[in-house]
Amino acid sequence: MKQSFIFLLALFLSNQLIFAQTMKKAFINGKIYTVNDKQPYAEAVVIEKNKIKYVGSESGAQKFLSPETELIDLEGKLMLPGFNDSHLHFLSGGHYLLGINLRPALSKEEFVNIIKKYIGERNFPESAWITGGRWDHELWMDKTLPTKELIDSVTENIPVFVKRIDGHVGLANSLALKLAGITKDTP
Repeated sequence: MKQSFIFLLALFLSNQLIFAQTMKKAFINGKIYTVNDKQPYAEAVVIEKNKIKYVGSESGAQKFLSPETELIDLEGKLMLPGFNDSHLHFLSGGHYLLGINLRPALSKEEFVNIIKKYIGERNFPESAWITGGRWDHELWMDKTLPTKELIDSVTENIPVFVKRIDGHVGLANSLALKLAGITKDTP
């Protein structure tokens, strides 16, 4: 099932890339900042196949337009140049597919119950860890981070290291900390 989903997702994204490369857009009727001292502002920008084809007056943009061009009326608003960094983490995203999914947890109780259910549905070899995560405590009523004490009672024989949805916060249970040699005195 996961492989089918990944295949379909890849197919969808590749089609979107092909579509994006053939698309033409024209931004008109705006104050377009160009970052060019000789022409600081323009009225129109035409983009084709993800490349800027024209910057200048609306009348000058007309020769670049076709029936397929998507016209975007800026309604006199300011347009600034920029790049969009989507900030993706492909490897960690794939890693999450292999571990526990804590995203559905909307409370500490649900967080613990998802872990209990995950353990109950699997036979873990002695050296196995529970990894994954994707929880978001900001969706919980009390908005406090989960602690090792919260999960120790249900994970005493299995080391756990799970990450928050943004990947910037991790939670380890007592066994994982012990195996890593981390104590309250570890700098």
